[in-house]
Amino acid sequence: MPHVHITLSPRITDVLDHSDLVTALNALVVDRSGSSGVSKTSMSPVETYGGGLVLHVEVALLHGRSPAVKAHLSEGVLELIATHLSKAGLEAVDLSVVVRDLPDSYRLSRGRSRAGTART
Repeated sequence: MPHVHITLSPRITDVLDHSDLVTALNALVVDRSGSSGVSKTSMSPVETYGGGLVLHVEVALLHGRSPAVKAHLSEGVLELIATHLSKAGLEAVDLSVVVRDLPDSYRLSRGRSRAGTART
């Protein structure tokens, strides 16, 4: 169950097809990471200073992926994002991605209305 967070310049938010991007990104992350389940994705527009447009993606996974798997996933995310930005008419965007392990303290509560957690 990967967690994906996208941080991007507000101008990108205004022209990007969020639904199409998130659908494609989730499929890529699950496929290349070997995860089961659906990615949880969030997006935050942020003001940026001292440069142009930026888009950064952070993918957090449970432990166990090799550096090669993480690098392959990072490359795929960069390619996918570049394609979606190009469709939106945005070419000059600084892109970055990091794939990291979730901390040992990570817990998931699946829609429970009372206290309780489950380790994934």
